[in-house]
Amino acid sequence: MVPDLHGHLPRLQTALNTAREIPGVSLVFLGDLIDDAPHRRLARRDDRSAGAPDDSREVLRQVRALHAAGQATVLLGNHEVMAIGAVLDGHEGFLNIWWRHGGREAAAGYGWRLRDTAGPLPDDLRWLREHGRLWCSVGPPGQQVLAAHATRPNPLRIERGLTLAEFLTPNAQEDPVVWFPLGLEDGCEVQWPLPEGHQASVHGHMEWRQLRTLQGPDHKPAYQLDLEPAIRKLGMLHVNVDGKLTKLLRSVL
Repeated sequence: MVPDLHGHLPRLQTALNTAREIPGVSLVFLGDLIDDAPHRRLARRDDRSAGAPDDSREVLRQVRALHAAGQATVLLGNHEVMAIGAVLDGHEGFLNIWWRHGGREAAAGYGWRLRDTAGPLPDDLRWLREHGRLWCSVGPPGQQVLAAHATRPNPLRIERGLTLAEFLTPNAQEDPVVWFPLGLEDGCEVQWPLPEGHQASVHGHMEWRQLRTLQGPDHKPAYQLDLEPAIRKLGMLHVNVDGKLTKLLRSVL
């Protein structure tokens, strides 16, 4: 399981280098593949100016190749949802939010112009809308792990198998699976229990200074993997064929 890359190619390279250590591993990207916002660059002491191109295009090129080879599953995060709404659907609210939080840098990497619905950026976003999932389960029966970007989906959504982008809630700006602030210090909780046969859930979305484990209402863990960019480390979770979970922490060069 690989958390938010945010258009930063060294994070992807770290994940791929780690994957090469585990024969036959398949990657699950937990969303927010794109958008390297200025505040993240500042935290990493990256001196590129605001609006300078990020690595989103190359990140998606490599992730698409992994997916085509059957070596990766891609989940949607709030940044993909914002970009799809802004670029493909002409949603002004999404455009304003996306542009301020890394969209400007991602767009620069593609040479995208406002309101343009043709070209490599719209093509990548259409691919994400078609192939990205809202959540997935991995691992052996009885020991599965539920992966979602922000929080666990509610039991009815899981029962109905509503995992495609088209099944975002009607107001996608509020869909908890891609937006809910799981585990904030002011008391947000893991809202839903896991489906039967699952031992844990895993999430990105919220940046912390260390890997965190929260408890759901079922007393089963929810692992948060996303680390603050200043830490310069990538947290991952490996699920082996027997369902054993191993947290991995690697330096990002």
